[in-house]
Formats: sequence, C-alpha cells, structure tokens
Amino acid sequence: MLAVAVLTIVAFIFLYNTRQLDELAATRSPTIYGQSLNPGTIDRQVKNYQLTLALGQFDLVQKLGGAGADESSALTEFVWNLLILQHQARVLGVQPTDDEVAARIKALPVFQTGGQFDPLKYSAFVREQLTPRGFTERQLEEVMRDSLRLEKISAIVEAPAAAGEMEIREAARVLQPVTGSFIRFDAAAAGAPVAPSEIAAFFERNQANLNAKETRAVRYVVFQLPAGTKLEGRAKVEAMQKLTGQAIKFSDSLGTSPLAAAAASAGLNALTTPAFDRAGNFPATPGAVDTDSALIAAMAPPVFLLSGVGKATDVIQSGDALYVAELAELNPARPLTLAEATPAIEARLRQGKAEEAMRATAGKTIQALREALASGKSFAEAAAAAGLKTEPIVNLSPMGESLTPDQRRVVSTTLALKEGEISGFDPAPWGGVCVHLQSRGPLADAEFAAKRSEIRDGLIGNKRGLLFAEWLRICRDEAKITMPSGRRS
Repeated sequence: MLAVAVLTIVAFIFLYNTRQLDELAATRSPTIYGQSLNPGTIDRQVKNYQLTLALGQFDLVQKLGGAGADESSALTEFVWNLLILQHQARVLGVQPTDDEVAARIKALPVFQTGGQFDPLKYSAFVREQLTPRGFTERQLEEVMRDSLRLEKISAIVEAPAAAGEMEIREAARVLQPVTGSFIRFDAAAAGAPVAPSEIAAFFERNQANLNAKETRAVRYVVFQLPAGTKLEGRAKVEAMQKLTGQAIKFSDSLGTSPLAAAAASAGLNALTTPAFDRAGNFPATPGAVDTDSALIAAMAPPVFLLSGVGKATDVIQSGDALYVAELAELNPARPLTLAEATPAIEARLRQGKAEEAMRATAGKTIQALREALASGKSFAEAAAAAGLKTEPIVNLSPMGESLTPDQRRVVSTTLALKEGEISGFDPAPWGGVCVHLQSRGPLADAEFAAKRSEIRDGLIGNKRGLLFAEWLRICRDEAKITMPSGRRS
C-alpha cells in the first residue's frame, strides 16, 4: 500500500510537471530494433507514461521500470521497455481485443459509481483531464491495451514459476525462533582525514550530479476556526463548510489581484514561508524551525505544480485549517560551486573511509573468530579472547511482530545460517554485525499450516518477478537500443 501511495503522488507530479518529459521528447534519433524513433513517436510514449500513472496502472509502471526515484531515468526506462513490450506482443501474437479494452476501461474505479461504470464520469474525465493536456480517448485505450499486453505476456513468461514443499518449508525458517549472539561493529565517528585534493577530484568526477535543489517560497493566508474553539460532529462539519466557502471565494478573487492585495482587502494577514524544496525541507534556511512542518508538507506538492511566480494554488487543507498560497519566489536547481559542495563531499568521503576501515577490521576479526571456532572454542570464548563484546539473541522469530528494527535486522541475518555457523560482515545503520546462530527452534505445525499459503504465494511471486525481469533483459539485448551518442542502453 505504501508503494501505491508513493506512485499515486508520483502520478500527479508527472501529470502536471512535464520538464523531465520534455527532455526525453527532445532526444534526437535514438534507435531500437535497428530503426530510428522520430520525436512524434517518443512524445506519444511519453504521454502514455503520464496517462499510465494518472490512471493508476501501477503494475505496468513497476514492471517496466517506471517507478524509480529519479524522474528522468524512470521515464526513460519505461518508454524503452514499453516499446519492447509492444514489439514482443506483435511477435507473439498477443493482442488484446477491443472488447477486452472496453471492459478494462469500464472497470477502472475512477469511472465507476456504486461499483458500476458511469458514462458521465468517463465523459467528465475526458473533457476536464485529458483534452486540456493534449490527451485523447485513443491514448486512454492504448494504455489499457498495454496493461492487457503485459498481463498476457506475463502469464506466458511467468508460467514456469512454482514452489515445491521443500522450498516452502525452507522459506518457513522465518517462522522459527532463533537463539544465538552477535557482535556489533560501529563505524568510526570521524574516519580518516580527507585532503583538499581528494575533494577537488570527487567534485570534478561528479560535478554533473552536484546540484542545489529547486526551492520555492510562498505567500499564503490561513482560514481557521477562532482560537479555543472546540466543536464536534455536525457543528464542526458546518463550521468547516463555512470556512471552505470563504477560502474558495478568496481563491477565486486571485484571478484579478495578487494575494497580498486580496488579503488586505479581505482583512486577512498574508504570511510568507522560507524557501523549501519539493520534499518540504528548508535546504537554504536550516534554522527555519518555527514554520509548521506539517503545513509545508501539505503545501509542497501543489506549490511545485505552479508554473511561475504569482500563480496561486487551490485551497489546501492541513489539519483543521485551510490555506491558499501564491508562489512568491522560485529558485531553480543549479550546479553547486566547489565551495558549496565541499562540506557534503568531505562528509561523504570521510564516511566512506570510515566504512572501509571498519569493513577491513571486521573481516580480520570474523576470520579470527572462525579459526577459534574451528579449534574448539565457543563463540563466547572466541569473542572474549579477541576483546569483543557479544549481545544475546534469545528465542526471537525473524517474523516476530514485537521486534525492534535493530533486532529484525540482526535476526534476519540468521536465515542463511546453519546451527553453529557465524555470518560474514552484515551492514547495519550503525555500521555492521557478525551473527552466531546457536540453535533454531522447531516449526510449530499449526503456525506453518496457517502461513503455508502466504509463504507459497510469496515464493511464486518472487520467481515470477525474476522470470519477467530476465525475459525483459533478454528482449532489451535483442532490441539493440542506442542513444544519440552511440551508447547502448
């Protein structure tokens, strides 16, 4: 559900913010299957990506690589992989019928009322969402066709996926409690010194990726109930409806006057925020702690959809208050200077050196522990001889709901171990661990029976994902994708 929520947010970002999309559409003469793509073809696929997100076809987005954190890379991956999917569908003779496409469109929640297809909602979506942004019903149908192509090809490619009883029981280790101990390796706080020449070299190698984020500041007005007001039920609903009416009326007035002037005319205070980035952080003003973080988190998405200074948002709700904001300041993303980038580069290089030193020390320590165990010593004796402190693991299940994040990370390391074995170095937020598995408790028959189907489905789902990813990799090799520089994708 978290993945779906993130993708829903991404959908709105991509539907309204087309900078990255325009960059790909401007790419000149890339080739696939030995043929050059013209700008019109690329633009059509870019629009398919936008619409795929907006229509909630998240399985299509995820399987074709369009859910990455980097907007440009995600878009590029999706476009190439979608072209491959469409090509392979033709080769395999897997083409959805018009009736299947129509049925899929009617099944979309956005077009339904009370679980039934609502033609009025469909018409409104086409009129209000598609047409103003250059989309057509044909593109909507094509997205549904692509979604069906994916399902049909996935059914073929992923058909061999299966899980045997032995695999299921092996995977059921996650249900068995374990007992053992572990050694914690902490990364050095300071690390080795970093020379100015190292910082300069890193800056030179990575200059293209060292950028100050785009930031924006807004003027805004707030509509809220009087201080101390405590309303519940219908009274609160009615009060909030009245506030909403006031906020909408004020928002509508911004079509003829700036926010500050409109606020003064309405007897409202116009407030200003420090500049914040797309995530709602204050990179340029780290001391701006007095600004309501929840408010900025609510404002950031709609504010970053505004096309320029002076443009205003619709009504924004945060808690029981309503806001209308106007873009007051826009600071575009720009390359950092060496002086600006130096603190972050130095911290990164210092951390890298500290981690490298820790891994080297941990590697020697773990090897010494293994030799001590081979000589007949217990894990506790071997650790004591090396001057190391052990921490216990007592009857903890890797799937235990009461585990802390640190416990879960440590206990999960035991899944690959046999009784009496010690792990290698396993990274952790604080540095890393080495875990010794003393014993694994029995698997309760009742618990296994209750979880068997879930474990089986998880195994098969993982195998299906791997099979599809391998099929897509092979198809990409066959497609011989090249970019204008001649680089193979």
